Amino acid sequence: MNPYDSPKSNDAIYPDEISPAIVERLIAGSETDSLVFYGVSDHQLYGRKNRIRLSGDVAKLAEDAGYDPIVYQSVLWRCLVFIPVVPLGVFAVIPKLECDDDPDRDADQYRGIRMAWDWSQIRIQYGVVFGTALLLAAIACRLWFAG
Repeated sequence: MNPYDSPKSNDAIYPDEISPAIVERLIAGSETDSLVFYGVSDHQLYGRKNRIRLSGDVAKLAEDAGYDPIVYQSVLWRCLVFIPVVPLGVFAVIPKLECDDDPDRDADQYRGIRMAWDWSQIRIQYGVVFGTALLLAAIACRLWFAG
């Protein structure tokens, strides 16, 4: 499955919350997607909803596997120069401490498991993007017509 494709099937097959089983799958790499983002990418993850800081043995397992002991829900977006345009899916992700295939070591890499669409998270992110755009447009108009 290509994580960058929009899902074509029903949400019923995707989990709607991050459970201990999801965390175990992310750490083990069992039925997960590898998400890698280099510099200015046409895809990006935005948001950290339902953030879980792992502790104890589970945190140690994550660190031993090369991952940050944090799991959260994030939206994968098709972007235009870092600006989210089209949501492609919602994922439970765990960040990798260092990207495997990046000689510069500056790419971001995650393991992800696709989750059910969270439209409230997507609406908030759209609101932030378009609210910022409207604010910048208002400031530009004010500066333009003030002088």
